[in-house]
Amino acid sequence: MSRPEGRTPADLRVRRHAVALGVSAFLVSAAGAAADSLWLLGIGAWLLITAILLELVYRP
Repeated sequence: MSRPEGRTPADLRVRRHAVALGVSAFLVSAAGAAADSLWLLGIGAWLLITAILLELVYRP
């Protein structure tokens, strides 16, 4: 059984974390926009920044 695209399990875990952070950023930002809550929008923005940085820094 070969690994998809030669990625290790650790690479896939980091990718999964980045995707989870991105999805949670979208959900929190959408909830903040719906509730007209600036602090939820801020949390969503920081989650998105974290997901992007994680993807950029840990590039397999």
